[in-house]
Amino acid sequence: MNETTLQLPGEVRITDEADALYDELAADLLDVAREAVEQRGQFHLALSGGGTPEPFYVRLVIDPTWRTLPWKQTHIWLVDERWVPREDARSNFRMIREALITQVPTPAEQVHPVPTTSADPADAYEAAMREVFGDLAEAPPLDWVLLGMGDDAHTASLFPQSAALDVTDRWIANNDGPNVVPPPRITMTYPLLNAARNLRVLVTGAKKHATLRRIEQHMKEHGPDPSVLPITGVSPARGNITWFLDGPAAMGAGG
Repeated sequence: MNETTLQLPGEVRITDEADALYDELAADLLDVAREAVEQRGQFHLALSGGGTPEPFYVRLVIDPTWRTLPWKQTHIWLVDERWVPREDARSNFRMIREALITQVPTPAEQVHPVPTTSADPADAYEAAMREVFGDLAEAPPLDWVLLGMGDDAHTASLFPQSAALDVTDRWIANNDGPNVVPPPRITMTYPLLNAARNLRVLVTGAKKHATLRRIEQHMKEHGPDPSVLPITGVSPARGNITWFLDGPAAMGAGG
């Protein structure tokens, strides 16, 4: 583990090598999953798409250390999705399915892709969640949520100055507009993300360092500002948030 002066909301863990970083994250995932199954009989896991987490998903499959994850008791949800068919190369579900889901024994009925062929995917996905969790007054506490962060500090598909940032009465929202990278998106909202028991933010690469420093400075001077830096709106009400960074992300070029 490296040391850094980087101060972010929550715990910060930094590891030089990518494989070691993925092992740190996997160990955390395994601990939380085992505890969830012991206490509640099931584990609710929410995964993000994109290039950053894909090697992590592959590592969960190929490294024997992590094969003891309780996949048969796991429900897999998507943090966000692009409004495209599931076989489209841009589909988050397609990547997660190919990298992970087809390689683990999670029952098909416990895998929950976003219904992107629906006229209103957000409404349909929230309805699917309510079938599993019940028609709750408040958002359900997902056990472990993996987030990423873009250069513009977006997380999930919550982009700066986009409509979904202001949604407070839904768990899932459709999101589109000039600041949303096409195609239109479907995303978990702040109420659902902030109800999670464990939020994990995976950030790698030197190009993300400037954004992390910007977040640090803005939080010190002004506090959270989701409209400009959406990831600062992620603040678990009763759970915890941990940032998993590689050396280049934490300390700039060269790590």
